[in-house]
Amino acid sequence: MSKKNNNILQKNLEEENILKQDELLDKVEKLKHVSLNIQTYLKNEKPSLDKLNNDYDKSIDMVKKSINGIGKLLKSSFGQNTCFLICVVFMVIFILYLL
Repeated sequence: MSKKNNNILQKNLEEENILKQDELLDKVEKLKHVSLNIQTYLKNEKPSLDKLNNDYDKSIDMVKKSINGIGKLLKSSFGQNTCFLICVVFMVIFILYLL
């Protein structure tokens, strides 16, 4: 009887293992499908990301040039006078706006 119970138990365990293997195989297939979809998406988006990166680099360069230009302007006496004049004009406009 013990041998018969062992055989039944072993058969049940084998069936359970087969079911678990099938479940695992399904999950692996789903994961493979998701990873392939991600890979395809990234391949399609790479040109857009590259363009965005180039635009960002150009913007950074423009900001650096603008900051350097403003720095040079402020160092000159003409730039200081111009900056003072712009500040006065904005203050006058702001005071007129409040009235």
